[in-house]
Amino acid sequence: MIEQSAPPYRYRISGLIVASDVALPMRTLLDPMGTPPADVTMSHAAVPDRLDQPTREGPNWTADDRRLLLDLPGIGRFLAEDGRRLALSPAPGVALEDITVFATGTGLAAILYQRGAMLLHASAVVHDGRAFLFCGPSGAGKSTLTAALTRAGCGFLSDDVCAIEPAAEGPPLVQADGRVLRLYRDSIGHVGLADAMGPPVRQQVPKFHVSPPGGTAATGAGVPVAAIYALMEASPATPPGITPLAPVAAAQALLRLSYRRRLALAYGGSGGLAPRIASLLHHAGVCVLHQDRDFAALDGTIAMLFRHWDTLR
Repeated sequence: MIEQSAPPYRYRISGLIVASDVALPMRTLLDPMGTPPADVTMSHAAVPDRLDQPTREGPNWTADDRRLLLDLPGIGRFLAEDGRRLALSPAPGVALEDITVFATGTGLAAILYQRGAMLLHASAVVHDGRAFLFCGPSGAGKSTLTAALTRAGCGFLSDDVCAIEPAAEGPPLVQADGRVLRLYRDSIGHVGLADAMGPPVRQQVPKFHVSPPGGTAATGAGVPVAAIYALMEASPATPPGITPLAPVAAAQALLRLSYRRRLALAYGGSGGLAPRIASLLHHAGVCVLHQDRDFAALDGTIAMLFRHWDTLR
């Protein structure tokens, strides 16, 4: 029998109030008495083996007009419904706390896409009231660069997923994803955050939750997007530097760098994604950041970024 916690935990994630009967590690709890009604509920509950009539599918997921079922063999199943409910059911022998990383990753991404969001696979920092995003696949160095920037005085906004929403006027806004940093042990040591290291992200995975210096920069209102960087490793042919992309190449890059791109296309491919990309590009440039992945080069990369940001004022 699945027990329900009362009152539920409440968090702010990507601009949404999430009420959960599952504790999410290293996230700031909201006061239930002073929090608006929940936008989304997350619960440990029974999840069906399959959807009866799916209309879309991808790796390990199927979807219809209302629901998305994510089935990760040996890990668990997740059901996102109507942009409002997320149920998670661990596989036999898997601890509930060991699957929350998937619930708050692909599971909540499905919820956000069902609500019409635009998501980038990106980390983000805040400098002088503006958000700077760093995009790339897992292993591109997003979290390490973001951690180093927070040590250099930037505010922390997001570690892995950036939800972007239109503003009433001016640049689109990016919302804090509610997480802390997630870093491997060698990165933690090199950026000087050993004292801030928390529990592992998953059992037997050498990646850890790490509290950023100064905490999260924004928990409610979004931050205007100033620039987006696609991370690439430097080489003799492409030395460290920042290269602006032309509009068509920038639009293609943003599509390619969408979080869980096939999900993005499944929910936004009928015409909703292209206008969001166009609006974002109207206000913020996209650049390729070629960086040396050696930890010793981080200070140089940070100095290069600060110089570039000064040109964007």
